[in-house]
Amino acid sequence: MNAVKKDPYRVVMKQSKLPMSLLHDRIKAHNSKVHILDTETFETTFGPKAQRKRPSLSVGELKDLAEQAEVSAQSYNAEKDRDLVSEDSGVKDEARDDIFKKGQSKRIWGELYKVIDSSDVIIQVLDARDPMGTRSQSIESYLKKEKPWKHLIFVLNKCDLIPTWVTKRWVAILSQEYPTLAFHASLTNSFGKGSLIQLLRQFGKLHSDKKQISVGFIGYPNVGKSSVINTLRSKKVCNVAPLAGETKVWQYITLMRRIFLIDCPGVVYPSDDSETDIVLKGVVQVEKIRNPEDHIGAVLERAKAEYIQKTYRIPSWSSAEDFLEKLAFRTGKLLKGGEPDLPTVSKMVLNDWQRGRIPFFVKPPGCEMYEENQAQPMLEMPEMETKKEELENRLEAQDMDGASSSQQEDQKLLKHNKEEMQKIFSNVKQNFGKINVAPEFSEEDLVPVEIPDILDPSWSEDEDNEEDEEDEEQVEEQIEEQEEEESTVSSSPTKAEKKSMREVNEEMDEKINKLKHFLDRAKSKHFSAIRIPKGLSLKVFSETTAKQKGAKNQQQKAVNLGKKRKALEDEEPAPPTKLTSKEKRRLERAQKVKKVGVRYYETHNVKNKNKNRKMPLDDKKAKRAKR
Repeated sequence: MNAVKKDPYRVVMKQSKLPMSLLHDRIKAHNSKVHILDTETFETTFGPKAQRKRPSLSVGELKDLAEQAEVSAQSYNAEKDRDLVSEDSGVKDEARDDIFKKGQSKRIWGELYKVIDSSDVIIQVLDARDPMGTRSQSIESYLKKEKPWKHLIFVLNKCDLIPTWVTKRWVAILSQEYPTLAFHASLTNSFGKGSLIQLLRQFGKLHSDKKQISVGFIGYPNVGKSSVINTLRSKKVCNVAPLAGETKVWQYITLMRRIFLIDCPGVVYPSDDSETDIVLKGVVQVEKIRNPEDHIGAVLERAKAEYIQKTYRIPSWSSAEDFLEKLAFRTGKLLKGGEPDLPTVSKMVLNDWQRGRIPFFVKPPGCEMYEENQAQPMLEMPEMETKKEELENRLEAQDMDGASSSQQEDQKLLKHNKEEMQKIFSNVKQNFGKINVAPEFSEEDLVPVEIPDILDPSWSEDEDNEEDEEDEEQVEEQIEEQEEEESTVSSSPTKAEKKSMREVNEEMDEKINKLKHFLDRAKSKHFSAIRIPKGLSLKVFSETTAKQKGAKNQQQKAVNLGKKRKALEDEEPAPPTKLTSKEKRRLERAQKVKKVGVRYYETHNVKNKNKNRKMPLDDKKAKRAKR
């Protein structure tokens, strides 16, 4: 039961009706602290019934004390002894500017804990270019220990800035710990919106006892939390900017009747990141940095030289200063006397880096890195995770005191959990081939690297994410295909010239017959389950026989008329068919302009440039003008 409680893919239903002692193991660790009232009560410590307590000594004899002193003397390390007086050189690290402490104030941490407390599902938004760098281990451990009933999900945002095989690999790696989805936040061309809404609906069904559930979005600044909410609502609800710290306060947004979204300001978690790492993660606004040219060297190291040459059209450079000088001369950013303006050029490069104009991504662990400097920071996090897991496994083994039967049960539970996880998230699939990757990558980066150690889960493969549809939906799809083919036949005169009208009519008749046959089968399936009484069935059969006789007479008349019309149909072209309401709607949608604000300058008078152009009047306004 404890293993089920720790698993992020499993949920303990009806906790109040379960004996809660099952959720906690009775075997306590030897390191666990015991409350003082359990060992020393008030009655035995104070008052007339007080008992004399003997001091607990680790050593009973003098020999044992001497041996213990010798062991401690051998293991003594002078470097770790803080009581020794050491000479101070007087050189100390300079205190960081207040700019680099953004996202660490008590107010923002208070906002984060408000969001965590008031949300049932917590979505941690990660940057797909560097997922491990924008991930917070401290909050994950806090949620595991303090609030294990809350669900945690990872969302890899900005997956359009990296190759598709990298997103697939990162989703496979991160989904081993928590459910992970790839996402591209955009109002017009988004990815992963349907799968995320489907997952939230599943959580809503899970918490059917509640009237509503709230979903909190947490993560680093400038990761795209507010833009994810805007894409889910498909309109601008939260203020969005490519600058860090745009969201100041948490805010509630309604997604559906039972699902609410909570936006949280970006929080920078405690880590050993340097100033350049903080700048390149997008935590700090570039305009407020004092010496931006100090961070350009890291940009040139992390990004490939090919991509920088393509974006800035600079063939070669010897150092970061040389690169900035050449870029300043090329863009015309010069000071008095023709000297290059290095600060403004470096700010321009850092802005391009933060906004994804320079192609860059951190390869998943296990791939051969193209630079040694890039490999070290990326592989630190998985190594730390493996060490933590090893320590936890050792502690668990000590707690179990060699109980082999319980270990076997835990292994069975884990296997069962994995199977159930695949069942739960089998409906939530993603087709990574539909991601529109914006930057142009080289052939080396586009070719996926094979990693034998990590296997992708079945629900993260490149497969269609649609469920088996009903018969009526299949019929509608076939009708739409037929209408599209009709429109293509009518629109292209070259194909129509090649085929005669008789051949086209024959093809259309065949398709119509197929559709009728399919509809008859669908109706028979629907009505097979309905039981009809005997009296009704006799009436229906008697009416159908009478109708069939009349239909045969009409068919004979129609055959005679059809022979006369055949000669006319061969000579004359077929009249244009009337458009159905569905076809009219499709044409209207195709004619509509998808971009916003395109016709503004055509219809409005801006700065008296369009005096002659006037807005078309509505019917009501035209009547008023005539009066």
